[in-house]
Amino acid sequence: MSSRHDRILSPDTATAYLKISDGCSNCCAYCAIPSIRGKARSRRPDDILQEAQELADRGIREIILIGQDTTAYGRDLKTRPKLSALLSDLASLAGLSWIRLLYTHPAHITKDVLEAIAGHQKICRYIDLPVQHIDNTVLATMNRGGSSERIREIINLSRSLMPDVALRTSLIVGFPGETKKRFERLLDFVKGARFDHLGVFTYSREEGTAAAKMPSRIPEKEKERRRDLIMSEQADISYAINQKLTGSVQEVLIEEKSDREEFAFIGRCRRQAPEIDGVTYIRNDDAKIGRIMKCKITAADHYDLYGEIL
Repeated sequence: MSSRHDRILSPDTATAYLKISDGCSNCCAYCAIPSIRGKARSRRPDDILQEAQELADRGIREIILIGQDTTAYGRDLKTRPKLSALLSDLASLAGLSWIRLLYTHPAHITKDVLEAIAGHQKICRYIDLPVQHIDNTVLATMNRGGSSERIREIINLSRSLMPDVALRTSLIVGFPGETKKRFERLLDFVKGARFDHLGVFTYSREEGTAAAKMPSRIPEKEKERRRDLIMSEQADISYAINQKLTGSVQEVLIEEKSDREEFAFIGRCRRQAPEIDGVTYIRNDDAKIGRIMKCKITAADHYDLYGEIL
């Protein structure tokens, strides 16, 4: 699969998404993507590297690798290129400062991918691992192709290879068959795993999916109650993690002017992905948009950080 075309970039932007594959072969019970976009199709490594270099030459400092399942990359190509090799090759390109990998499937992410992330300074130590649930019965009903044990193993391996890794996940509550006991198992997992970033969705039927035919007797109010319980727990976890970052020095990509009186600019550090995580507010009024600057974190709240340029 190839998609060479000139990208239209905003003059101020220093971040660009780079699609490494399209479609998905996982067939999760709740998802219509395989029927809409077809099976997973990977782009050739040279095609990806060429586009990445072109973006870097145009001033892009952070490239975010995306695909419906980035960890399935290369399986459909004759040469069977490995995601870990692609990451290493991208890290050798001139001009790029940060590389971020999103949408890694917990059943497919491998040790060599984690080692590639750990082994290159340019690759953000940020793992986006959408686990969806932790109960094995619910995972099997979802057709996720992984297990609770596998999820925990990947989390532990990520943290042992990279003690400073930022972990993000997404969860679905109220899926058909999620009993109160199975939900409590998920809540206990969230308390124990202590993700840096977490999003929760209430299950909603999507026409044409296997789950749409499953009897779902969980009322909407109960689904919302379960989501709120997890988000409330996560807010406390997030706050505690952010408080520990106070006093640390972080690289921050300055992105835009802030409308908050005491903070002139908004940026993101390596542990914050755009649009889904919190941001870092910068006090200094001489920060430069599009630059990566070293900042000392002076304060933190539940989701955002506050700092000053060193």
